[in-house]
Amino acid sequence: MSGLSRPEKALPPKYFYDAQGCALFEAICELPEYYLTRVELALMHAHAGEMARHIGPQCALIEYGSGSARKTRILIGAIVPVAYIPIDIARAELAATAAEIAREFPRVHVSAVCADYSRPLALPELEGLNARRRMGYFPGSTIGNFTPAEASAFLTIARDQVGPAGGLLVGVDLKKDPARLDAAYNDARGVTPHST
Repeated sequence: MSGLSRPEKALPPKYFYDAQGCALFEAICELPEYYLTRVELALMHAHAGEMARHIGPQCALIEYGSGSARKTRILIGAIVPVAYIPIDIARAELAATAAEIAREFPRVHVSAVCADYSRPLALPELEGLNARRRMGYFPGSTIGNFTPAEASAFLTIARDQVGPAGGLLVGVDLKKDPARLDAAYNDARGVTPHST
């Protein structure tokens, strides 16, 4: 871990997501200052139909960092993929989310992968599911947590996983007033600062 050998210690955010970290993140998403989740949910509700038209029928949806899949449920409802492959490092939340999605969408084959999506990994076999294309989904503006080199490496991995006929839908936050960002990550109740 190069981050621990620096004078100012740092850990990649992916290591925060044990059971307590997942619960804290869900609490952060409900805070008035944390605008990202509300904005993305509104975008998904407003544009999921248009996204579905561009994605097309019979896709296999691969989600990088699925968490609770709150936004993804909207997309799944719009596209009704033949398969949903959530990938997450948090095993317990991944299992719970996969089970919930399987119950909510019984026509969708759900196959969860517990792994670090920023590294190459093996996806489940999709043969026999008649998937016409693979579609990667990476919401949440998480790509903004990557260095440029890490983002490039992740996008290369995702490109290889979805293949030449595939696609990738990525959430990216726009530039913001620093005061708004500071409020989102240093909320008045102190939930975010105490979680890091």
